[in-house]
Amino acid sequence: MKDLNDKSLLTWPLAVFFIFTLTITSTASADCYDKRKPGMDWSGCKKTNKLLNNQNFSRAEFNNTNFSHSNLENTNFTDASMVKSELFDASLDNSNFTGTDLSEATGHQASFSNALFVDTRMPNSEFFQASFQAAKFVNVDISGSELGRANFTKAELSGVSFEFSNLARANFKGSRLVNVDFSGAHTYLTNFEDSNLGEVTQLSQMQLKVACGNDGTQLPEGLERPVNWPCED
Repeated sequence: MKDLNDKSLLTWPLAVFFIFTLTITSTASADCYDKRKPGMDWSGCKKTNKLLNNQNFSRAEFNNTNFSHSNLENTNFTDASMVKSELFDASLDNSNFTGTDLSEATGHQASFSNALFVDTRMPNSEFFQASFQAAKFVNVDISGSELGRANFTKAELSGVSFEFSNLARANFKGSRLVNVDFSGAHTYLTNFEDSNLGEVTQLSQMQLKVACGNDGTQLPEGLERPVNWPCED
């Protein structure tokens, strides 16, 4: 029987713990260097200031991934999970978000010009001053989101929920909105100049009054054009 004072008995658990910890750490960090491919997993990784354009990231896992300031243009995110991803000042122009989950994502000043959103989940997200210029939205849930000063000029939106979202000073100039739900949305100085609102739902006269538009704005049946309705510069 070994002496209880034998130092090997005291040190071997620490050695095992160190090896175990090193293995776990190496395994966790290795995912962040995985090859770019469909179905990959970069969840929790930091991918800021990267050139990641023209990629196929379909079915990928990007939950809590930080893509701030990165170029993700012309990229396929079909059926990807991007819950709580960070997209601050990222460029995602012409990218495909069909079936993508962007719930609770943050993308202040991000650019999604000409992007495609079909059956996309974006509730409780933050896209302050983001650009969705000429983007196409079909069956998209972006309810409860921060969209102040977001740019939706010339965008096409069908079956979109803005329920309880902040759209203050957002710009929908020249956009087409069909079956778009504005229930409880904040529309202070929201720009609807030359927009087709004829088929939106749950837009109240009060929401319209605090917004702004022009003679080219088409209104839903039953709503009247406010007497003073200029948009601020």
